[in-house]
Amino acid sequence: MTDRTETLSRYRLPLNSDHMKLARSYMAPMLRYAPRHPMFLVGAVLVGIGGILAWRNRDAIARTASPIIEDARTKGHALIEEALTKGHDLMEEAKVASAKIGAKANGLRHGDKGRDTVSNVY
Repeated sequence: MTDRTETLSRYRLPLNSDHMKLARSYMAPMLRYAPRHPMFLVGAVLVGIGGILAWRNRDAIARTASPIIEDARTKGHALIEEALTKGHDLMEEAKVASAKIGAKANGLRHGDKGRDTVSNVY
């Protein structure tokens, strides 16, 4: 395969001088700040090394973390069920309380003497 520019152009990075100037303008403040505070660079290197080690050991990490994740999942489902039952109980209590308040409001609005009740009708 020949190295034709129109064929491989979609796979190339767009690194022309305008992009490099733009990147330089964004990097300039950080590069001025870094020599005075080298711990940021040391921290970045340590985070990079930690990321590389985590990527290499991702299978062992997954084996170790899977029981913890499963335990959290079962506890989470139990908490969801508990919250669901508490929510239903609170809804029932709210319905009862609103019915009591509605009955009291109707009694005050119409007056208890002028209102027909079941005992008065039958």
